[in-house]
Amino acid sequence: MQSAALPYRNDARPLSRGGPLDALRFFAAFFMVVYHYAEQAPVSLFSLHPALGRGYLATDFFLMLSGYVLGRAYGDRVAGRQVKDREFLLRRVARVWPSHLVMLSGFVALILVTSLVGIAPQNPQWFQWSQLPAQVFLVQAWGFDGPSGWNTPTWTLSALIFCYAAFPTLWRAFSRIRSPWAALAVGVLIFAAVDLACRPILGEAAYRLPLKYGVIRALPLFLLGALIARMGREVLVSARMADGLGAAAIAGVVGLNLIGRFDHASLALLGLLIFAAGASARTGWAWASTAGRLSFSLYLTNQFVGVTWFGAQHVAAGKLVLGQPALWLTWALAFPAAIVFSALFERFVDAPLQRWVKPRAEAPRLGRRGRSGATGFREGVPGLRARDETS
Repeated sequence: MQSAALPYRNDARPLSRGGPLDALRFFAAFFMVVYHYAEQAPVSLFSLHPALGRGYLATDFFLMLSGYVLGRAYGDRVAGRQVKDREFLLRRVARVWPSHLVMLSGFVALILVTSLVGIAPQNPQWFQWSQLPAQVFLVQAWGFDGPSGWNTPTWTLSALIFCYAAFPTLWRAFSRIRSPWAALAVGVLIFAAVDLACRPILGEAAYRLPLKYGVIRALPLFLLGALIARMGREVLVSARMADGLGAAAIAGVVGLNLIGRFDHASLALLGLLIFAAGASARTGWAWASTAGRLSFSLYLTNQFVGVTWFGAQHVAAGKLVLGQPALWLTWALAFPAAIVFSALFERFVDAPLQRWVKPRAEAPRLGRRGRSGATGFREGVPGLRARDETS
């Protein structure tokens, strides 16, 4: 039965730049940076309030948001088989792997140079050469033993590549469930079943599993994000209602985490926030458009900036007498440094790489159609658009 308040539809607002979704992508990435830098502060932020130690919620939000964006951007094309599964996966890998390799090469160069001048890393366990091959091929979250060092946040990319491979099959399977509400309910039951199974078997809740089990952690959350995307495509809410739901979700997440630990409720509210942001009619936020564009680069580069910045701070503190104000100031300056570096990386590395890679990722399809048919490719199966980003 259709609800008068929430009639079904198939004409959801298209994804667009300069709105709440872009803002959410940036804030999720930035909160992960805060989480990564928290223990480098003169006094660990984790000791100031327990909520600051729940950065895993930002990562889980990022995983749901990734499923949502792909569901909204590719759902119709996957369901109608306008893009083949292999082509879809190739495009997604082409989106993340080249820039990942550049950043990983930066880590290798940094460790080699600092070793040559006699500076040892503060956390040598993060830079074990035996762990590098898994990082290169982005399989470190597929059950491999050992610390997920080097560019640690890329465990999510490793897990998401598995999710990308599963996405077409999952989307078509859940499309057979006629009601988006019923489909979402099945997704929630799957999440709950995986969560309950992980606690006795792996000793941790699914949404907080160690990085080596990233695929198990990511897939239920990614699926929920994709099913929320289906809700956004088929369930109508007014722009005013969407904004109200979004504000209530933000207030709820903040309030709950200030008074205690309510992880499942927080994840539910974050899912509601994603739905509301996608349903909002607000656009034209220039700052959000820029911030959303930087979110992937910020996610990919913040660990490199942190290792370099805090390593230099450690060396300086050993040679100079730095008081608490100076230590706090140099710690705080790491955040604008991370944003500036991500902007430079996006402009001079990520964007140029994508301009070079995307036509080549489409080349196999073009080859099958023949050179004479190349002009019709983008009309038949649109290529990966700039807004279809991982983060």
